[in-house]
Amino acid sequence: MTDLELGPLRFGVVGAGRLGLVLGRALQDAGFDVEHVSSRGADGRDRATHVLGVPAYDDVTLVTEQVDCVLICVADDALADVVTQLATRRADASPLRVRYVSTSARGGLAALEPLAAAGHATCVLHPVASVADHSANPALLAGAGAAIGASDDATTTFAHALAHAVGLVPFDLADSAWPIHAAACQLASTTVVAALSTAIGIAVDGADIHEAMARNAYARLAASAVERVARDGGTAALAGPVIRGDANTIAELDRVLHNVAPHHADLFTASIGSAAHTAFLGGRIDMDTLRSIEAAITTPPHEEQ
Repeated sequence: MTDLELGPLRFGVVGAGRLGLVLGRALQDAGFDVEHVSSRGADGRDRATHVLGVPAYDDVTLVTEQVDCVLICVADDALADVVTQLATRRADASPLRVRYVSTSARGGLAALEPLAAAGHATCVLHPVASVADHSANPALLAGAGAAIGASDDATTTFAHALAHAVGLVPFDLADSAWPIHAAACQLASTTVVAALSTAIGIAVDGADIHEAMARNAYARLAASAVERVARDGGTAALAGPVIRGDANTIAELDRVLHNVAPHHADLFTASIGSAAHTAFLGGRIDMDTLRSIEAAITTPPHEEQ
C-alpha cells in the first residue's frame, strides 16, 4: 500500500472505458489497491477483469463498498445519472465517508452536488490527455496536465497528490471555468485531428498523393507546429502565408478549396481568420495585413472557368 499524503487508499472505478482502465492501471503501478470496477456493458466488465484483475459489476453502488475513493470515469452525458445512483446507496451499504473524484470536465463541482450533500468529499480531476485505445498504458498520462476543482484546501491537496501519483501535472481551475476549459480541450484535440484528417483527405483525393505518404508528411508538419506552440507559444509558432501577409495566396487557396472540397472550405476559412487575429494581437502582422487577409477569406470565391 502506498501513502498519498492523506494516508493509504483503496480505490473503486466507475466506468471501464479507456480512461477508467488507464487510471486504474496507473494507480496499481503506483502501489495502490484497486478493489473493483463497474461498467454498464459486459465487454467493459470483461476488459476490467482482464486488465486490472479485479471484480467488475454492472451496479455502480457496489464499487463504493470497502473503498476510500471512487473515480467516476463515465461519459459526460451519463454523469448525472451515475452521481444520482451513487448518492442513493443502499441502506446496508458501508457507512464509510468516501472521496468521489469525477474525471469529467462537464459541470465542475456542481455536477457532484448530490454526493457532497450526502456528506462525501468531492473533487474534479480532468486529465488533459488523449486516451484513444484500451491498452491501459499509464505512459499515456505521463506529463499530461490535469485540471483540478475542489471546494476546500484539504480536498485540493488530495486531488493534487492523486494527479501526481498517476503521472499527471495538476493545475487548479475555478468552478465557473470548466466550460471554457472543456471547449479548449476540444479545440486542442478533436479540432486538430479533424483539421489534419481533412488535410490528408484533400491531398489523397485531390492531389493523388498516396495515403501513407500524406499521413507521414502532414502529420509531421502538424507535429512540428505543435512542438513550436509548446516551446514558444501560439503566436510565435505561426508560420506560412498569414505571417508573410500573402493575402493573394490565401485567396487562391480559399478559391481552390471551395471548388474541389467545398465541404471543408469553411474549416480553412475559420482557421485562417483565427490565425490572422492571433498574429495581429501578438504583433506579428499589422492592421493593414489583417484587413487584407480578412478580405481574402470573406470575398466570395469564383468558380473556375
